[in-house]
Amino acid sequence: MINQYSVISLLLVILLLGGSKSLTAQEALGKIKCICIDAGHGGKDPGAISGRLREKDITLAIALKLGKMVSNTYPDMKVVYTRTKDVAVDLRERGKIANKAKAQLFISIHVNKFAKSSVRGVETYVLGLHKSEASFQVAMKENEAIHYEEDYSVKYDGFDPKKAESYIMFNFLKNSHLKNSMEFAAPIQKELVARTRMPDREVRQAGFIVLMDVGMPAVLIETGFISNPNDQKILTSESGQTNIARSIFTAFQTYKNNVEKNSVVLTAGQEDKKDVVRTETPKTSPKQETSKTVEKKVETSTTTKAEAVDKNDLFFAIQVASSKTQVKDFRYLKLKYKVEELKGVDRFRYYVGKTSSYEKALDVQKDVRKTVKDCFVIAIYKGKQITVAEAKKLEQKIK
Repeated sequence: MINQYSVISLLLVILLLGGSKSLTAQEALGKIKCICIDAGHGGKDPGAISGRLREKDITLAIALKLGKMVSNTYPDMKVVYTRTKDVAVDLRERGKIANKAKAQLFISIHVNKFAKSSVRGVETYVLGLHKSEASFQVAMKENEAIHYEEDYSVKYDGFDPKKAESYIMFNFLKNSHLKNSMEFAAPIQKELVARTRMPDREVRQAGFIVLMDVGMPAVLIETGFISNPNDQKILTSESGQTNIARSIFTAFQTYKNNVEKNSVVLTAGQEDKKDVVRTETPKTSPKQETSKTVEKKVETSTTTKAEAVDKNDLFFAIQVASSKTQVKDFRYLKLKYKVEELKGVDRFRYYVGKTSSYEKALDVQKDVRKTVKDCFVIAIYKGKQITVAEAKKLEQKIK
């Protein structure tokens, strides 16, 4: 019998904090700087076998080709492998490798097998509870790799990949990276089907041990059936492996572009005109001044506004980031200040160091720049962003 509490302990995902001492928000929260490529199986674990063909050899070949494509296109990107040769790597160790490297994407490459040789096609998985018997069978097959590990029953708290009750723990699992994982899985599946012409077995969810400890968006790709003659030709040929790697790489580019396009970024000191509200009363032209009465009313209105400036309505702050979507975790930036949010016209703005004094804001900015080097001063009046110049004028009226 499986110890329920021990099994549930497997669900803990390592949350990574990090970054250099001086970061831009784009570097810390937006750009993909590191990915981890996992070639399934290895060493004494051959994976799926068909004659002399072994899954571990195919997955390694594809993984190395994919990594080379990424490195050649993005020289500054760090590509981490769970293995680069025929060695055994424990399932949970693979996730730890990715976490330790602070990877932002985990790609696990595998090959499928089925009793009926007529079954073929590609499928892409994300971590979750299986919704079909077919997905469950795939997860069971891949998880059987733990049998090649020493003391696996102790290491995995009694988890038995062949028993359905072992997968109860996935009912308790909350995949915090599910949305992003699905957004990466979709283009992978699309590209694989288009380039290889293999049948589309869709994007699915299932309980893979290798994905459980990964603290980032992650996918497991079944690149074809080694048991099918047609898929086998693609999986074992140089051109076929290159085509598969190219499919994953193209999908990675799509995902990377989408993430960075909608990521948390700084505007390098430029205020977004959409979000800036003008507080000054518009000047009227001579043609509009039809009478002294109208002119008097305008003057009275302006004076009233000037007198109505309340010190509690105005403050300065240091903007550290902005995003089209709401962001809840800024631990990457390692800020000692509380991060607050201002919703603009089409972006969320995030600031720290709220103060009523522009001079004090400049002091805070110097401090914040030790961590976020491209932060800048913004001004908020009655809950709306205004230009710093206008805010300084209002500040003088308050004084």
